Amino acid sequence: MFDLIDSMGSIAWLMVICAVAALAVVAERLFYFHRVNINSEDFLRGLSSLLRSGQYNEALHEVRLLPGPMARVVEAVLSRPKLTRNELRDIALEAAELEVFRVERYIRSLLACTTLMPLLGILGTVVTLVQFYEQPGITDGAAAMPEVSETLVRALQLSAMGISLAIPSYLFYTYLVARARATINNIERAGLECVHIICDAREREAEKAPVPAKTTGCRSGMCSMEKAEPAPEESAEKAAEAEPEKQAE
Repeated sequence: MFDLIDSMGSIAWLMVICAVAALAVVAERLFYFHRVNINSEDFLRGLSSLLRSGQYNEALHEVRLLPGPMARVVEAVLSRPKLTRNELRDIALEAAELEVFRVERYIRSLLACTTLMPLLGILGTVVTLVQFYEQPGITDGAAAMPEVSETLVRALQLSAMGISLAIPSYLFYTYLVARARATINNIERAGLECVHIICDAREREAEKAPVPAKTTGCRSGMCSMEKAEPAPEESAEKAAEAEPEKQAE
């Protein structure tokens, strides 16, 4: 295997390096998606039961124990439960946007390797043919047919190697892109669902709370006290007016 690659030249080794890099990206991303994979339905169902019972601290503690971007987005929302619905929605979307980079990390590098490998194969084919026909006497028919055939086979092997390595790399790239989009969609959905759960639970608590009794414009019954007990000056004047009437009687 290594002897065949050596016979193809340095461009073949460049394609091997690209293939190894692509394989490393695929392995890392598959492990990442497996590690952060959370059943969103069960996650939101359990979160809803805690929030509707008012156990915000317990819900926040459970979310912090979970790995992955979905848990971080929900944690950002749960850490500010007293904000309005629109403010919580903005926080959820901003937190989800920050997680997009982590979800799509290295996927563009895989696309670069996928694009580069067939181009390197074609370049190796062209370079091999040019180097062969630049030898003196080749164009005059001095080269033997076995030598010509060997050179053509080596040149075509470079193109075949680049294409054969690019095909599985591109298939893995399309799979990882679809997996990343699905993960981002689940993250945004979990964040928005958490916002709705918090606001709905808060509205239910407000409806169940007792309505305070309506009070008049007076402060703490001061008006009634003022009516019941007249001022000292007014009482003195009324007493003075009542004395002549008593004397006349």
